[in-house]
Amino acid sequence: MTIRRSCLWLACSLLLSSTATLAQDPESITVTKLTENLHLLATDQGSYTTNSLLLSTPDGLLLVDTQGTGDGPALKEVVDSYGQGTPKYIINTHRHGEHIGGNVQFGTDPVVIAHHLLPSKLNNGPEVFTEYPPATYPDITVADSLTIFFGGEVIEIHAIAGSHDDNEIMVHFVDQKVVHISSIVNGFNFPSVDEAGDALKFADLVRFATSLIPEDATVVSGHNRNGTHADMVEYAAMLDGTLAAVQRGLEAGKTVAAMQEERILEPWEVYAGSYVSEDDWIETLAESMEPRPDPGKPIFASLYATYKKQGAKAAVDLYHQYLHESGGIYDCGEFDLLSIGARLQEKEKLTDAAVFLEASTVEYGESEYTFYTEYLLADLYDQLGDQDRARLHCDRSLALKTDFSAAVELGEKLAAKED
Repeated sequence: MTIRRSCLWLACSLLLSSTATLAQDPESITVTKLTENLHLLATDQGSYTTNSLLLSTPDGLLLVDTQGTGDGPALKEVVDSYGQGTPKYIINTHRHGEHIGGNVQFGTDPVVIAHHLLPSKLNNGPEVFTEYPPATYPDITVADSLTIFFGGEVIEIHAIAGSHDDNEIMVHFVDQKVVHISSIVNGFNFPSVDEAGDALKFADLVRFATSLIPEDATVVSGHNRNGTHADMVEYAAMLDGTLAAVQRGLEAGKTVAAMQEERILEPWEVYAGSYVSEDDWIETLAESMEPRPDPGKPIFASLYATYKKQGAKAAVDLYHQYLHESGGIYDCGEFDLLSIGARLQEKEKLTDAAVFLEASTVEYGESEYTFYTEYLLADLYDQLGDQDRARLHCDRSLALKTDFSAAVELGEKLAAKED
C-alpha cells in the first residue's frame, strides 16, 4: 500500500492532536459569524485549523463536521450555548477522525448524513480499531446528490469523492451562499492526498464543485482559511499548472529530487503551507503519474477480529504473516501498525497499543515516520510510569527528528521528573 507523504504528515498531525486525554476548553474553539444564521466553529491544531459549520434555524440546529474525539466535548459546549438543544442534523464531509470524532457527543438523536462509502470505510479500514459508536454512522447516505429543506433553508449536498479521499461530500447552504467544500482545496494550500485518494482527480473535482456554487459564495475548507469562487478557479489553474510542470520534468528524464532542487513549482509557492510543501506536492504528483498497482486484499477487519478474540500479539503475528509470508497479496504499508497503535492509545488501551507500536518499529524501522512511532511509545510508557522506556523512546524520536516539538516537550517533562 502506498501512502503519500502529504497524507502521512496530516495523519500524524491528526493522531497527535487526538491522543490528548483531556478535552479541550470551549474557548479553544473560535466562532466566526459568516451570516446571520451560519457560524464557523474552528479549532487550532497547530499547523492547521479544523472547520465545522453550525446553522441555526427556527426548527433547530444543523452541524457540519464534529471535530476530533478530543475536541468533541468542547464543540458540544459551544453548540449547547446556542440554547437550541441537540442538532437535528449532522453532516460529515468524510471519514477522517477530525471530521467525525465528535459525533458521539450528540448521541443518536441527530440524523447523520454522509457519503455512501463512509460506513464501509469505518468497518474495513484502520478506523475499525477506533470502534466508533453507532452515533458516528450515517442514517442517510449520499452517492450523488441530496437536497434538504430544513428550517426555511435549502441545503444541497453533492458527492465530490476521489481526490483527497474516496468518500467526500460538499455542503452548499444555498440561501446563505456558503459552501463547506470538505478537504479538496485544503485551505487553498497544496492538497493532501489520502491513500484512497488520487492527486490527478483534484482539478476536475474542483472545477465540478465550482460549477455548482454562485460567484459570490463563501467557500469553507475542512482545514485552514476560507476562500471564494475566484479562489476556486485559481486553485484549479494551480492544479493544472503544477501537474503539467511535473509531467514535463518526468518526460525530460528528471528525477523527483532534481525537480525539487530546481524548485519547478516556485511559480506556485504561495500554495505551500500548513503541512504540504512544494517538495511534498512534487513527490505526490510524480507518484500519482506512475501506474497504480491493483490493491491487495484488505487486512484491517481480519486484524481487528483476531485482536478482539486473541489479543494484540496474535494480531501482530497475523500482520507479520500478511507482510512476509503471503507473497504480497495483502494490502500492507508502513503506516498500518502505527495507525492501529495510535488509535488504541487514544482509547487508553496502552499495553495493547505498545504491542502494535513496538511491532511498527521492527517492521518499519527505516520509515521516515519512525520518529512519530517512537514519540507515541515514549508518551505511552510515560503514562504507564515506565520512565526508563519513556526516555529511551523519546531520545530515539529526537535522534530521528530533532525539531519535533512534541518530543522536545516530552523530553523536558521527563527530565523534570528525573530532577
